[in-house]
Amino acid sequence: MGLGQRRRTSADGGPQTKTPAPSDPEPDSRAWWLGFAIVAATLLAYRPAMSAGFIWDDDSYLTGNPLLVGLAGLWRIWIPGQTPQFYPAVFTSFWIERQLWGLHPAGYHLVNIALHALDALLVWRLGRALRLPGAWFVGALFALHPVQVESVAWISERKNVLSTCFYLLAALAWLRCLERGDAARSYAAALGLFLLALLSKSVTCSLPVALLLMLLWQRRRITARRLASLLPFLLLGLLFAWNTARLERLHVGAAGPEFDFSFAERALIASRALLFYPQKLLLPWPLTFVYPRWELDASRATSYWPLAVELAMAAVAIVAWRRGARGPALALAFYAVTIFPALGFVDVYPMRYSFVADHFQYLACLGLFALAGGAAEALARRPRVAAVAGGAVLAGLGGLSWRQCRSYADAETLWRTTIARNPGAWIALNNLGSLVFERGESDEAIELLQRALAVASSEAAAGDVRFNLALTLDRAGRDEEALALYLQLQESEGGMHVRIAQTLESLGRDEEAEAAYRRALSGEVREAAWIPFGQHLLRRGRADEAVEPFAAAVAAHPDDADACLLLCDACEAAGRVADAIAACERARSIARAQGDERAVLVEQRLARLRAAAPAGQ
Repeated sequence: MGLGQRRRTSADGGPQTKTPAPSDPEPDSRAWWLGFAIVAATLLAYRPAMSAGFIWDDDSYLTGNPLLVGLAGLWRIWIPGQTPQFYPAVFTSFWIERQLWGLHPAGYHLVNIALHALDALLVWRLGRALRLPGAWFVGALFALHPVQVESVAWISERKNVLSTCFYLLAALAWLRCLERGDAARSYAAALGLFLLALLSKSVTCSLPVALLLMLLWQRRRITARRLASLLPFLLLGLLFAWNTARLERLHVGAAGPEFDFSFAERALIASRALLFYPQKLLLPWPLTFVYPRWELDASRATSYWPLAVELAMAAVAIVAWRRGARGPALALAFYAVTIFPALGFVDVYPMRYSFVADHFQYLACLGLFALAGGAAEALARRPRVAAVAGGAVLAGLGGLSWRQCRSYADAETLWRTTIARNPGAWIALNNLGSLVFERGESDEAIELLQRALAVASSEAAAGDVRFNLALTLDRAGRDEEALALYLQLQESEGGMHVRIAQTLESLGRDEEAEAAYRRALSGEVREAAWIPFGQHLLRRGRADEAVEPFAAAVAAHPDDADACLLLCDACEAAGRVADAIAACERARSIARAQGDERAVLVEQRLARLRAAAPAGQ
């Protein structure tokens, strides 16, 4: 939403500001070449992402998601509550790709890059439809700026690139509704596309406000009929935004003491975030997957300096509006409204470790890019010089994007790069520690987790790290250290009885271990204690007592062949051959039904039990 307008009088008598006259529409051949330039530059800048693998959240969204296998999963994707967030359009796209190329990451990366290139083309197309100055430059900025890399190179952020595509298509359909005779068809298309955007990511709920801003930019009258036509968009947006906030709190985990901020603290978060994102657009270095989590002190007057800056900027924009230059105010309004869901007034899980993230501004940055496009055109008095300067800016941004893509090569590269740029990122230290331990490097894993514990941003975060550290120490054979951590967790969080019991058992402290198991059996985690407690009793030669916890496990999980076999072990050791045969028969039936290759071994064991059974059993 550009600059440089002059006041005029509208046909219906009111003072208006003239929208800047667009340059002549590009000839078809030139438009094709300009579009090709955006696509080619995008593919080049994101080339490193094509060879990247899967990273954080890609397991729950894609590689470990059972809903992406089979037709039944496709239907369940569209049932609320079946996925981490209700974004069925995103999961449907993953389902289709899973059938096409399985779990080869290159295909998913290519689709993300292609969608991002399409988004950039749609930005250019929408800019031309709105007669924004510098529309092609705005689209190119959107395509090549490195803050977009997080949304494109991270497969799970399909949410951003897909929802933005539907968002922009809905806006274009809305404009056709205003300008053409097929208003009903275009309106239905706009509403349908907006629904698909919401089904991809609910941050697109801001579209009705953006459409209103478009009306203001185009000098169209804000009539009651036009406001009424926006009402379905507004209601849909509010409904999906409410549902996402509810799921974020109830299912994703954005709840608890870590999210207990006062209104003043949330205002501090919002004011700093509002300035943070433009700063990263102007100076995109360093960019990191996890930014430092700000310390908040609402009692200090100096903490509110970002708010003072923003009020001053708003005042300047209002003065410019009153003098006839509406562009800056509308661009800033679009940015503020679109970024609002990520400003901290609504709790989202990433606030545990940072209040800002690059992917939060994927859509909102369009307002600031439009402002930059208008400023660039106003300054471009010499076309050749402007073309060279603009090309240099785009080439530099594309180079930074290419470099940033390399950070997303795989999970380990991502976490190591994040730690290098933000040494206090406890979540990166924690996740890298778990990753290297799975590779067998226990010493480095323990060192990383100890560093994570030292910089954890809250007690809840420290609890998560402490648990991972205890598990790592436990598996590394450092039982005494693991036990100390489990006991600390027991004091602060509870539910550690089983872990404590198993560690005590490893240390040979059987009586204490049994007491811990029995405490677990009397609490909320009793189900997790049945099998390990039964094994503990069986190891100590108390087979009669072991039968009860194994039987409870079988009753709770009747399709668990392993639990049936453990019950068989206990019954056989206790001399209850008939019960052992019954448990083994059940295990055989389950193994056969599940196509378990152990079915033959279970059959052999069953034959042995029957042969050893006394006559008449």
